[in-house]
Amino acid sequence: MRKIVLAFLIAPLWVPAAAIPFAVFVFPHPEQRHWIYFTTIIAAIFAYGGVAALGLPAFLILRNRKHTSFWIAPALGFGVGIVTLVAFLALFALSLGSPRPFANVMPNSLAQWLTFLLTGALGAAVGATLWLIARPDHAGRAR
Repeated sequence: MRKIVLAFLIAPLWVPAAAIPFAVFVFPHPEQRHWIYFTTIIAAIFAYGGVAALGLPAFLILRNRKHTSFWIAPALGFGVGIVTLVAFLALFALSLGSPRPFANVMPNSLAQWLTFLLTGALGAAVGATLWLIARPDHAGRAR
């Protein structure tokens, strides 16, 4: 149980770690430093929120059904990353007062497709890290 809790605390840290260089690139001036912090905090909130809302239930269901192969974790993480991105984009649109928050969420340009793919890859890294720490394939074995 301890390894599972540790896995769910450590694995999502990939997202704010990836958000820092992105934010430094987007906000290069010293007077914009607060936006780097803000971006990192928002990334952490959505990373942990996505893992808690989608990853944890999926992990528990798959572990109980003995579907513990490694390949499932990055594949599921990819999907969780994309669903979390869509939730972020919809909430961001709502915060800007958009009457149709999902109107521009789906990718329709190369840059948007790359954003979805990179976010999915980041989710896959979170899923793989979670699996490597928690090792659900070893559940029930005596140590």
